[in-house]
Amino acid sequence: MITRTLKTLATMLVAANFVLANPLEPSETIFDHLFRNDVLEFTLETDLAELIENRRTEDYLPAVFTFKDAKGQEHIQEIKVKPRGKFRRRICNFPPLMLNFSKGTLEKEGYIPEFDKLKLVTHCIDDKFESKEQVMKEYLAYQLYREITGLSYRVQLAKVTYIDSKGSLSNIRRYGFVIEDTDEMARRLGGEECEDCRGLSSAELAQRAENQMAVFQYMIGNTDWDLNMIRNVKMVKPRDGGAVIPVPYDFDFAGLVDAPYAIPNSDIGQLTIRQRVFQGRKVSRQLLEDTLRLFLAKKSELMATVDGFRELGRDTRRNIGKYLETFFRDAEEVLNGGQPQDPSLLQAIEESPEEKPSGANSSLGK
Repeated sequence: MITRTLKTLATMLVAANFVLANPLEPSETIFDHLFRNDVLEFTLETDLAELIENRRTEDYLPAVFTFKDAKGQEHIQEIKVKPRGKFRRRICNFPPLMLNFSKGTLEKEGYIPEFDKLKLVTHCIDDKFESKEQVMKEYLAYQLYREITGLSYRVQLAKVTYIDSKGSLSNIRRYGFVIEDTDEMARRLGGEECEDCRGLSSAELAQRAENQMAVFQYMIGNTDWDLNMIRNVKMVKPRDGGAVIPVPYDFDFAGLVDAPYAIPNSDIGQLTIRQRVFQGRKVSRQLLEDTLRLFLAKKSELMATVDGFRELGRDTRRNIGKYLETFFRDAEEVLNGGQPQDPSLLQAIEESPEEKPSGANSSLGK
């Protein structure tokens, strides 16, 4: 009995020492540290010529990532970087990038080490004015979606100075934005990414969240996504067993963004990049009307976000505002039982009006 008691005390002492040695688990990610209301400025030093010219490679290049935090303290991290994506990787003058932070360094500096990869949306084209416009409009699309729902990616606007470590190219200073790690986004929403969630039935999806996502894509004129193939959509499976949540990304082909390289989706009958075509699942009229009421209730906030985004010129902001107004007019027509100017929106309504929406079966989709 005495021996057992001594062993128990010894175990408790070891556990106590472990707790003292590891007082707190890290609670902040590197993206949390970069995330702020104003523009993040950082430098990225790497072999720029190799990065640009050998963009098809899957190999990482060593790089140095330097930024200042909100208090003005400089942080320097040795990371790895590589080109990423498909279409933009192929056609852009400067490819989009994947920033791969060292898990060991993140842990040493007090960050959660698991969320170590951040996407950087770059300026793509060489023209300084045009590249800024395209970056800002796509960044704005992400911000508008966050106005609609928290079931979305966080993004951080940035002004990046690219430094050639070989000294053969001049510095490049352009706007871009950073997208949070997908696993981090999924954890923040109470779930995890489901990579094999292709071809889900409507019953397996959080229909309310899916409909809000689909109507948003329709609002901004984006057809470059596919739920069944999980293209430009991440699927989040809640840990509580609820229905799967779709989270969209990559809005450069949206009519709102109107990128110079974007082409209409002829497979679905789109004639111009600004033509809206509804691509979501069919839902009950009640669910669609609930979604449209949500968008109309947030109209003033959405329009204020556009008008207040002074990184874009006044004419561009006015053009975006007019484009959104045509959506809101059609939404009101549908709610009033009228005929919208674009009948595509009515394709969202299933043939069985008596069927009730089943999208509230997910804790995340409520």
